[in-house]
Amino acid sequence: MGGEDGAGTPYRGADITFGTRHGKQHQAREPFRRVLGARVHAPADLDTDQFGTFAGEVPRRLTPLDAALAKARLGMAATGHPFGLASEGSYGPLPGVGLDGHEEILVFVDGVHGWHIIEGQRSLVTPSPRRLVAGLADLAAELPGMRWPEQALIVRPHNDAPAVLPPLAKGITDLDRLRAAIATAVRRSPVGLAAVEPDLRAQHNPTRRTVLAALAQRMARRLATACPACASPGYGRTAVEPGLPCAACRLPTDLPRADIHGCAACGRRDVVTRPHVTADPGACLHCNP
Repeated sequence: MGGEDGAGTPYRGADITFGTRHGKQHQAREPFRRVLGARVHAPADLDTDQFGTFAGEVPRRLTPLDAALAKARLGMAATGHPFGLASEGSYGPLPGVGLDGHEEILVFVDGVHGWHIIEGQRSLVTPSPRRLVAGLADLAAELPGMRWPEQALIVRPHNDAPAVLPPLAKGITDLDRLRAAIATAVRRSPVGLAAVEPDLRAQHNPTRRTVLAALAQRMARRLATACPACASPGYGRTAVEPGLPCAACRLPTDLPRADIHGCAACGRRDVVTRPHVTADPGACLHCNP
């Protein structure tokens, strides 16, 4: 493990480009400075929206990992810096969980050595659902529950057809602007309703900013950790191994029994057993189908 100022890592004093136009560099700057002694920057108005938008103006066609890598490399190309960061968030059914939630991945690309590493986090925290309103009065009582104005809003005309109409206004944190956007959307809606929903971009989404800060801290610490085989930076958890046995029937469950730690440079792989001996029967598909 490197020191808190990046001593012993190749990133001390390095310039690292965060491929974003949504302010995500602010969540990474302090942990990368403190842990690695590195500086995190973001190019002005980098067009990462070309890889897809939450609001739907540009379809999201890439996998989350491919989109994050594309953003990181776009930022690196814009600045000429050899190291890049980027993230991609998604909301919906979580793989292997069966419940809706939020998944965020953060990637670091080392263009000098030609590898990348990934940190991710899943949670069951989901944004407030879309509200259909005929005026601001229909929404006023619900605004505190939507965390507004800290959580910004999007307004678009509502359409009863399956197609979602483009957003009329985004990043709304002002009451007068919200009132005007709803009134305009109602006029333009074929059914006389405005759709009001959370703006999921990071600079307007406090939940995502909290997750990004935690991922940046983990990424910085991982980049300060040397591989025990080749001494390259970035050694850490790459996967989990399911199969924690049920305390009642002893059959394997889907809960992790071990973590897989690895190195992106040399491919070393280590299995680290978790301290939990057995799983609660409530998590067992055999005992609790």
